[in-house]
Amino acid sequence: MRFWRITEFNHQSDYAHSYINGSLDHPFGLPGVHCDVCDSTWGGARILPVVCPTSLRCHTHLRECWPISLEQHTALQLEVRDEFLRYGVDVPPLRPGDEFQPCYLDIASRPEADFLWSSLGSMVVSTRVRQLFKSLNVDGIEFCPVTLRKVGRRDANLPAPIPSTGEPEDIIDEVPLLKRTESIDPYFELVVQTESRYAPGAEPSSICSGCGHATFPESDERFKMVESMWKGAAVFFLAGTLHIVVTDRIRCALQDLSATNVRFVEYGAA
Repeated sequence: MRFWRITEFNHQSDYAHSYINGSLDHPFGLPGVHCDVCDSTWGGARILPVVCPTSLRCHTHLRECWPISLEQHTALQLEVRDEFLRYGVDVPPLRPGDEFQPCYLDIASRPEADFLWSSLGSMVVSTRVRQLFKSLNVDGIEFCPVTLRKVGRRDANLPAPIPSTGEPEDIIDEVPLLKRTESIDPYFELVVQTESRYAPGAEPSSICSGCGHATFPESDERFKMVESMWKGAAVFFLAGTLHIVVTDRIRCALQDLSATNVRFVEYGAA
């Protein structure tokens, strides 16, 4: 069995990355936590495929990421979960830093690629990639519609402009924008919901009994993928990382599609 990390095409600069991929915003999510058990302050990057109820969208702690105490966070998790259940939506046990739908894309160029690497922990994909995954009956993933919020008028194949601030993420503020985006084909956030087992020798060295924060040993073993770690999913996270992994079947299907702005790095390759 061969496994591949799926990642973005190699761009020449951070400016090109920002110009071609843009930035995906999830306005609503849980804040980080400051834990009085392990004395750590942290928040994860998990993205959930559930829409934040309108009744929660004015909640201060769901609009700001500043860490709150463990006691506050535990109460907030219960409150949020109960509200989801009130709308008939079951959610997994919540964690600090969890992000909800909807999501909004700001991109300085007119998007054309099949893959946009706009967010850590997920992929933005074209309609034809979504159709391919659905035709393959891939389990463990969900597709969420992306709202195009700011879209540049310039062609994505043009050289990336350098903003006056020198910061790549500020390109969006200095390019002409489309007034209407209806002519652009829909994009979807591909949310991965499964992960592998931990690599041998890379299991967490400790897990906090209060907040659940995992501490890992300093080892490159975390970034290895072997068949004994596989749980059977075709698309999944490498445990303990944000690396998205696909099987050879998925890689071949995407290559047959001639999917753009994507590359595959084989685990264990010399």
